[in-house]
Amino acid sequence: MGNETESVIDHYTRHNLMQRIRDALRSAGHDPENPTREMLAELDHLHGGGFTTTETQVALAEIPTGCHVLDAGCGIGGPSRFLAGQHGCTVEGIDLTPEYIDVATQLNEMVGLDDKISLSVGSVTELPYDNERFDAVLCQNVSMNVSDKETLFCEAFRVLKPGGIYTISHIAEGPNAPPIYPLPWARTSDGSFLETPERILMLLKQAGFEAIEDRAATAPSQPGGGPQPGTIGAIPAMGDDMPERTGNSARSIEQGRLVAMMVVAHRPQ
Repeated sequence: MGNETESVIDHYTRHNLMQRIRDALRSAGHDPENPTREMLAELDHLHGGGFTTTETQVALAEIPTGCHVLDAGCGIGGPSRFLAGQHGCTVEGIDLTPEYIDVATQLNEMVGLDDKISLSVGSVTELPYDNERFDAVLCQNVSMNVSDKETLFCEAFRVLKPGGIYTISHIAEGPNAPPIYPLPWARTSDGSFLETPERILMLLKQAGFEAIEDRAATAPSQPGGGPQPGTIGAIPAMGDDMPERTGNSARSIEQGRLVAMMVVAHRPQ
């Protein structure tokens, strides 16, 4: 296991995560022993904007109802449960952090979606799936922790069926970089691999994708900010300092240090 991988796992591992989730649900007035997908949606979409950003990205990417989706970097499974529960998709998810996969699997069982979702520990740069397996690949705020974006994009291309959809949210380097640390995905620059928007789009093209479009400008909810008002947010899964980190992200975007991207691309037919 490389230093970069170990660093990412260490950054996202919280220990006692399931208990933290139960405590957060209870504090919000929910029954933690009988959660619903809607209750969990208050805390299980770990990117900026939370559930609303996932809903926006799935709609902008036009992911078909009932299709086979890979959630690449699935966290604790919020987007996977949304796709399976609301869109009837069959979902496979992968994430580097064993604790995330363990907790996500438990949550899938608790809300009755374990028959629709299959999760694995693994890397988005070394996907353990056959060629042309998925109709769509969803990747949300994962690429900032991946230095080898060429392999990241080539692996997504490989596992997509011809005509398949790749949608990626990414926080890119802005013209007024550097950003303000700590950030949600990295507390220092050592774990943050941003690239400019132009290079992200170029690397996608080099991987073979076509009809590549950054739709962030039309997205009513974007990655990069804090949680939706009135929700629990990502503190249980991401750490008590998340308000500072999401605040730094939002401020960096406002100051042109960072740029929020929501890209949709297609594997040619």
